[in-house]
Amino acid sequence: MTSSDSGVESHVSAAFSRENVAFHGNENEVLAIAAKGPRGAALVAALSVAALLAIWIAFYFFIFVPRGDVG
Repeated sequence: MTSSDSGVESHVSAAFSRENVAFHGNENEVLAIAAKGPRGAALVAALSVAALLAIWIAFYFFIFVPRGDVG
C-alpha cells in the first residue's frame, strides 16, 4: 500500500505562487509600511478594551448600585 495519494503529488498550492501571497512593491514601500507599525491592531485592541470597560461601568451603575448593599 502506498503512503501518499497519487492525485495529490501533482497538486501545487496557491501559496507557492508569489503573486498570491507576496506584496507587490519595492523594498522602500515595504520599509515605509513596516515603519508605521501595527497601528490598526493597536486601535482594535484599544476599542475592545474601551467597549469592555464601558459595559462593566454600565453593569455597575445600572445593576449593582441600584440593588444596594448586600446583607
